[in-house]
Amino acid sequence: MELVEDGVVYQDDPGTSAVMSERVSGLANSIYREFERLIGKYDEDVVKELMPLVVAVLENLDSVFAENQEHEVELELLKEDNEQLITQYEREKALRKHAEEAASRDAPIRCQVIVSAHLYRAEQYVAESVASVQSVYGG
Repeated sequence: MELVEDGVVYQDDPGTSAVMSERVSGLANSIYREFERLIGKYDEDVVKELMPLVVAVLENLDSVFAENQEHEVELELLKEDNEQLITQYEREKALRKHAEEAASRDAPIRCQVIVSAHLYRAEQYVAESVASVQSVYGG
């Protein structure tokens, strides 16, 4: 950020962001005009000590605005992630409910199949046992 006063340039560090938020830029311009008015009315010494403090405050304000924008972007991304997670959770919940309902509907059929298989094996065992007994006793 840069403020110019009677040929003196007050500029922020070169390492800081070169782009200033519009709000801070507007404030800086308004403050600069007010400083020009005070200098014209009184003297340069009136704002000489105040100028670096105001520049520092405006730089900090601009930094806070930039951080706030980053946080807002991050918040939007987190909201989108949250919405996707909720959608995925609801989809999985519905699939689980559907699977449980299908399992409870199919349970009697599965039981019949299992019982039938056991009965078939038992019948085979009995038939084999009868055949074995008949072969031993000549039946």
